Amino acid sequence: MQVLGAEVHTGLDGMIVEFLGEGGEKIAVTMPVSDPRLRLDKAALVARAKGMMAQCAVFDNSEGLQSSQDSHLARPATSTKLDGPFTFEYRDKGSVRQLEGVELASLEVAHDEALRSAIDLLDDAATEGGQEGWAVRVRDGSGKIVSSVDFDEARREKAAAE
Repeated sequence: MQVLGAEVHTGLDGMIVEFLGEGGEKIAVTMPVSDPRLRLDKAALVARAKGMMAQCAVFDNSEGLQSSQDSHLARPATSTKLDGPFTFEYRDKGSVRQLEGVELASLEVAHDEALRSAIDLLDDAATEGGQEGWAVRVRDGSGKIVSSVDFDEARREKAAAE
């Protein structure tokens, strides 16, 4: 889903962040929030919801949730889990946005997420004119850069997928 925007609402069970996509698609993330100051910080709530969705994207509980018919849906981690959590850095013109605390199964999964995010940045009007060099970097728990995707790689992958 291409995310076009996000809305933040107060619900019965906590704060709700809805990611809005083309054609009326929606993904809602509900979070209990005990700190009243956080309820007012929409950017922090959206960042927290993004981190939760990234963790869901790599969730694999084949014993508890999948039937044998759905076993093809889980992608096992093929790499060793690195020191986490990961921090994703997104290049946005002259600044860097960070998403911290992302738990992922492997470096391969982290790189795949970085590549998907870099392809999304290609379509983001905010990055126009600044699409040279690295687009998304991934740091491990110690702060070391363990993966980097540049705009050229994202363009190649996007063209190959079309």
